[in-house]
Amino acid sequence: MKNIIFLLIINFCFASLVHSQNNVNSKDFSKEKTITKIILVRHAEKEKDGTKNPALSIEGEERAKKLAFMLNDFSIDRLYATPYLRTQKTLGVISDEKKIEITNYDARDVEFAKNIVKKEQGKIIVIAGHSNTIPALVNQFIGSYKYKELSEEEYGKLWIITFVNNELVDCSLFNY
Repeated sequence: MKNIIFLLIINFCFASLVHSQNNVNSKDFSKEKTITKIILVRHAEKEKDGTKNPALSIEGEERAKKLAFMLNDFSIDRLYATPYLRTQKTLGVISDEKKIEITNYDARDVEFAKNIVKKEQGKIIVIAGHSNTIPALVNQFIGSYKYKELSEEEYGKLWIITFVNNELVDCSLFNY
């Protein structure tokens, strides 16, 4: 049953991306289209070992594999994660499979979202963060306070934000 639900979610995710791409194609932009996709996730489930830098739990390792599977067909250009073990390991499977180094970022950097949109134009990037930082980062990207902090038990949210010529055209939220 879990596999069927997972496959339905993946199909919905890709259908939404196709819809998003069609919306992008239907808009009239005066200059050449530069499409940027930013995919944001909270780190996967962590070990409850009482440390400040725990590794992923077995469930977290499985979720990291699911994430890599879901994003396998994307031509990912860059990976960003905070310097914590749990965010690094969440993107580790993607990093290993696609041979892309993970770049550390500071979740407290209030200019990060603005700088990423400029710096990574025309690319697909994935960003891993935390229950409080990823919703806040999504809000910065979309220029609106729409998403609140995730609970400590929420791990399976994924946002895909699309910009065309640095203009926001879509923000979709998925559960995986």
